[in-house]
Amino acid sequence: MTTTLAVLVAAAVAWLIAHFVADWIQERFLVTSGSEYMLLGVLLGPVPVIALVFGSDSTFSLINQETLRQLDPLMSLAIGWVGLTYGANLSPTRVLARGRGAITLSLVATFTTFAVVAGMSWFILEWVWSGDLSTVDRLGAATSLGAAAAVSSPTVLQRIKAKFDAQGPTAKVLAQSGRLDEMLGIVGFGVIFCFFHENSSSLGRQITPTEWFVISVALGALLGGLFRFFLKDEDNRDKQFLSLVGIIVFASGSAHFLELSPLLVNAVMGLAMMVGVEDKVSERILGVLERSRCPMYIVMLIFAGATWLPIPAVAWLFVAGYVVLRFGARLFSGWTSSVFLSGEIRRDIGRGLIPQGEVAVAMALNLTLVFGGRPVMAWVFSAILASVLLNEIWSARMLRGLLIDAGDIRHAATESTEAEKA
Repeated sequence: MTTTLAVLVAAAVAWLIAHFVADWIQERFLVTSGSEYMLLGVLLGPVPVIALVFGSDSTFSLINQETLRQLDPLMSLAIGWVGLTYGANLSPTRVLARGRGAITLSLVATFTTFAVVAGMSWFILEWVWSGDLSTVDRLGAATSLGAAAAVSSPTVLQRIKAKFDAQGPTAKVLAQSGRLDEMLGIVGFGVIFCFFHENSSSLGRQITPTEWFVISVALGALLGGLFRFFLKDEDNRDKQFLSLVGIIVFASGSAHFLELSPLLVNAVMGLAMMVGVEDKVSERILGVLERSRCPMYIVMLIFAGATWLPIPAVAWLFVAGYVVLRFGARLFSGWTSSVFLSGEIRRDIGRGLIPQGEVAVAMALNLTLVFGGRPVMAWVFSAILASVLLNEIWSARMLRGLLIDAGDIRHAATESTEAEKA
């Protein structure tokens, strides 16, 4: 009892210090926050910080592995909430209304980043992995790393625009392409689950990856069409929230049972729920989702920290290589997109594609829930989370610098220079 109380007090103090320090750093140096919640998860989880970094076998913890397994439905809820939020916000009309530059930037940058990171990860894993690694595991790890690398969060851009009143063609094209590349990443991630599916079929034959993908889409569309009737006539926000929790738990549980991606299933469900719905109803639903988005992201970060497993020293070299590889791939993908658009966008627009955010965290947590028994997935999990955390440090400043150079932030150029000198 004394040990448990001590751990709780230590975790609370660490969180408070990290939270206030992170707030100060965020305001002073323009970095995004979230690492304090992951640190809290590490402190509460079955693997302490020392074991996480140095690969110790220490088992001192407040929450053990069995408790984490019992909390799987809550993790699936947080993952599914991300998918539903992005699916509900993805209006086909608004996507088609976006300019050619935004759509081309999303498509080219996403596929370029995926190809570069997945291809290089395949060869690097073959080089650094010391044990037996099957072709299936290596391909699954490489494609998962590629899918996580291909997403870029629009949240940082929204904060920069709000703080510095950024307006101009570069800010506009980044804002228009922001949601689309995350949806492409979610779809690609769902396809990976279909290809590396392990469930045996009771139909007398093995279900093909294409059929699993159709099942994922059909399941989301069916549940979205079914549950929209529970939401369209409901005005009470609390009841709407509880209804959405029930819907997402059911959809995520179904996807988890079938070993499919709850991100994809819930994204399709969110899209199906909003098709043909009146504007006032859709605004109410989107309002509930957006208000709950931040708390659900915090839950994901805590669980991500709690499930972070120790990896050997060579794996940390792999993690560092992935962070550098992803950074370079995003810069290269921006340049490639500008070539496709014949100079309609800046050649250095990749500087605005660095942030990863909640979709990447959801992917990492989803992988460890389904494929946690495969040793290579501990490397993948660590690489994705480390990339998300490190990108929080420099992505906002890089994006602001891009918008200043593009002339989209005019009044802040002199102020930022003076602040950096001070």
